[in-house]
Amino acid sequence: MRISIIGHSGSGKTILANKIIKKFNIPYMEIDRLWFESGGNKVNGNNEDEKNKVRSYMKEKVLNFIEQDSWVSDGWYSKLQPFISEKADLIIFLDISLFRRLFNHLKRIFKNDKHKELTRLDDIKHFYSIVRGHLIMDKNIRDFADKYSDKVKIFKNYKELEKFVENL
Repeated sequence: MRISIIGHSGSGKTILANKIIKKFNIPYMEIDRLWFESGGNKVNGNNEDEKNKVRSYMKEKVLNFIEQDSWVSDGWYSKLQPFISEKADLIIFLDISLFRRLFNHLKRIFKNDKHKELTRLDDIKHFYSIVRGHLIMDKNIRDFADKYSDKVKIFKNYKELEKFVENL
């Protein structure tokens, strides 16, 4: 079983991944974690050399990880997703509304369930990133889901997602 979980920020990708890995005890890769490990959060966006180092690190890790027989990955990085999706048996697209994702992020802040590399101010700034990402990336992720439609299962709410996970 090789499962890729995609969706916009705040859609619940990591929560879903954790449910699946607990149920099946299979390896897990959180693409955001690779980004932090590579120092991606500290890179100057105008420095192509630094950005390329981050991309190379992440690509190497992804390519090695997806060679396993079973795995779950969560995250949406357009440059890496084609590699992951080619190997995936199933792609789960969490197509959750922008309003719900903003609410999820707010809950995450108050539960202090955040990436350890981020400050409270970073979390507050991330609201802007969620909206901006939705406006800029929504068409890209939908086009991607269409391209892999034979492997993609789309969920627009958590109730139908829970039923699906129960029946996996």
